[in-house]
Amino acid sequence: MIVRYGEITVKSPYVRELMEKELVKTIKYKLKRNKVNVIGIRKIPGRIFIYVDSSEKAVNVALNVSKIFGVVSTSPAVEIERNNLEYLRKFVLKYSSAILEKGDTFAVRVRRVKKYPITSKELERILGADILNTLQQLNLRVNLTNPLKTIHVEVRTRKAYIYHETVKGVGGLPYGVSGKVVALISGGIDSPVAAWLTMKRGVKVVPVFFDLGDFTTKEAIKKALKAIKKIREWAPSPEFYFYKIPFNIVLEAITRNVPVQYTCIFCKILMFKIAERIAEKEEAKALVTGESLGQVASQTLDNLYVISRVVSIPILRPLIGLDKEEIISIAKNIGTYEITAKSIIECKASPVFRGSHAAAHTRNEIIDKYKDKIHFEELVMKSLEEAMKINLP
Repeated sequence: MIVRYGEITVKSPYVRELMEKELVKTIKYKLKRNKVNVIGIRKIPGRIFIYVDSSEKAVNVALNVSKIFGVVSTSPAVEIERNNLEYLRKFVLKYSSAILEKGDTFAVRVRRVKKYPITSKELERILGADILNTLQQLNLRVNLTNPLKTIHVEVRTRKAYIYHETVKGVGGLPYGVSGKVVALISGGIDSPVAAWLTMKRGVKVVPVFFDLGDFTTKEAIKKALKAIKKIREWAPSPEFYFYKIPFNIVLEAITRNVPVQYTCIFCKILMFKIAERIAEKEEAKALVTGESLGQVASQTLDNLYVISRVVSIPILRPLIGLDKEEIISIAKNIGTYEITAKSIIECKASPVFRGSHAAAHTRNEIIDKYKDKIHFEELVMKSLEEAMKINLP
């Protein structure tokens, strides 16, 4: 199995080596976690090779490894000796006869190290001619623009590799190489996608879930926890946990003391402040949210501004420029859409949490005016005291 990675290769030699080692480490963990046994793993510049003893295992490895952050693509391949040209020609012919069918169009693509005595183009012509001349009964045709099947040959320093399939990976950077963040996760579509996109950039996430208790439905709570478990599947790390914050008492204080049009804003402000304290405890460098500019009233530029000013660490908003359809598309690809699609996170005590009366342009003075009325710091401390850290295997 050939494993390719892209962005890592443009890093400085020191950083590249660290990221390559981390990528190999996460591959080993993911395969072990999913009980996929392999013979061995070998790394060379620009490639990782995973050795298996059957084509069935190769497919299983490809499916697992393609979902690891940092992997651009994988290909089940056959490794052979590279120095004997006649042997290479015979093997490529044998390989091609097993996969090409009558009437197929095909192409041969060759990549080789500089010191190899034959150029890539010359080797492509030789191998292509071998296939056409020997497999005449199949009525094959060469198509270099849009072939039905492509035979790939990579001639590297020690070995040569032949393959015809490529499984696309998720790309990005290896998980954990870019630091740690606290991600606010709800049972809605957006926040799991935001967490996943951050993970794709090599960031370790610590999810925080705010349990609205009697202010929401049990189904919404269940879906949020399922979404966190799905995010865990993408984290190639032995340790993964999240914080569950009882938020009932906070919502009671807000709905009693804050005008209805500002309750949604204050709810978010308290969530951000609690998440910031957890980030301090976790030594995380930022918060991550699923906010998209202008999607709802609480996500106008004015409201994002007043909400953001209450915390002193960066707030990352990976979805800020995406529309709903773009977010849904990603959610479907990563497996969270079916969990969150019909989730309605609403506050039973106020229509504000469905956005029907939320103020779109909250001012700083409003926040300052009602902060003391709800005993802001006491609510933060009370929530942190009751926070539960939950490990996920």
